[in-house]
Amino acid sequence: MSYSINLDLIREKFKFDSSLRHNPKMGIEILPYNTKFKDTQYNFREVVGEFIRLVGQKKSPEVVDTDDLISTVLNKIDFENVSQRSEFKQMVKTLFLDDHGQLYLFHPQTLYYINTVESENKKLASFLYDVLWKQEESWTVESIPGESIDLMSDLLFKSLPELEVAPKTAKSYTDMIPGISDLFVKDFRWLATKSELFTLQVEKLISYYYFFYVTQLALRNEMMFNHFEKGIKPVYFTFEEEEKLSKTRVSYEFGWRSLERSVNRLFSHVNLLKMLNLPSDSINEFLTYREIADRVGVMSEDEQKILEQDVDTLIDEYKKKLSGDSKWDLLGSFKQPYQISALNKLYLLLQMIDHQFNQTSRSKPYNEYKHWFVHFCQRSFLKSRGRSGKMLILDTDYLLFLTKIMIKDEPKIRLKKLFEEFEVRGIIFDRDTQTAIIEYFEKLNLLEKKSDSGDAIYVKAFL
Repeated sequence: MSYSINLDLIREKFKFDSSLRHNPKMGIEILPYNTKFKDTQYNFREVVGEFIRLVGQKKSPEVVDTDDLISTVLNKIDFENVSQRSEFKQMVKTLFLDDHGQLYLFHPQTLYYINTVESENKKLASFLYDVLWKQEESWTVESIPGESIDLMSDLLFKSLPELEVAPKTAKSYTDMIPGISDLFVKDFRWLATKSELFTLQVEKLISYYYFFYVTQLALRNEMMFNHFEKGIKPVYFTFEEEEKLSKTRVSYEFGWRSLERSVNRLFSHVNLLKMLNLPSDSINEFLTYREIADRVGVMSEDEQKILEQDVDTLIDEYKKKLSGDSKWDLLGSFKQPYQISALNKLYLLLQMIDHQFNQTSRSKPYNEYKHWFVHFCQRSFLKSRGRSGKMLILDTDYLLFLTKIMIKDEPKIRLKKLFEEFEVRGIIFDRDTQTAIIEYFEKLNLLEKKSDSGDAIYVKAFL
């Protein structure tokens, strides 16, 4: 199958005839970000509520007025006197409402009733649904096997607004990293068999997989047209129980420091990928760099030459359109990493797109776009460690939660296999971090040693 770019549509969508506009809207998008960052986003509780509703094909319920809810509960019961009704009302409040008058998340069904107010939280939930759940059949709380509800909870649920079925909507985002969704669905479905754990920890699962997907997208974008042997390129994490962290560690050089360079250029890659995928608004036709390279690689020399000429034209027009403030003389020269000339020209175009953002006032939208993700990292995995700067750190709660996810229903897992499962999910530890984790597991009495050999050490399942 051949490949070509649509110069006329690129000119139209990117407004070459007026003031050039980056990141045009398309029928299918890559990421849910815009260039106007709000530091109050994201509220992951809201994201989880919307995500669970999307997975279950449920419409957003009306906002639950807790006073009305309690009245509905009380009206379903016959009381002997006012005092009895008052006491029961207080018991309902104590059982089901928090200090802010919000419904406690005590059961998977309560997740449906999380009110998702901010549009950005809805967008993120839609993005995660499209790239993590994909074409899976709907999943509902009612499908949890063996799930039973006590009488008080049943009374509450019967008093909540009934959830209507939502029609399945067209996808808004393309999945650029196939394989991650299969892992997510496997982990999600297992977690859903554990009602209490699911209610308390599903936010952790969704949050991590959000980090996992975007980091893999950023890293793979930087590889552009190169072949990659492994589907997943794990990122180095450290562990919060470690006392000494230095810049000489592998986990420093190939952790956040390495990842940050890739994350910084997300906006440039999004713009180039949109150029290369016009006029396609189809989920089935949005191509990755690697898929473009595969198509170009089987084209004839004449077809490749035509593509190269079109890319040359695009480069010239892009350069002229932004010649007023882009300081092209500072761009310098770049290597030609590919054997096919047209791909080298596209590599150059990426450098040009990135350069003009960093050399002009357009650096503000460039930085604000990536900050949607960076800000999330700062609130979750990215911590400052003094002179060592910022590092990706897994805290004890996340370590234990992800370990449970990997052990699942087995009585134990080989320690070596556990670390391999972390790598499959995008996390790798250097030797010092592995030692710190082993010591932590020992402290919790979770290790079972058959011998001193690493292959004969197991991590036991735990509650």
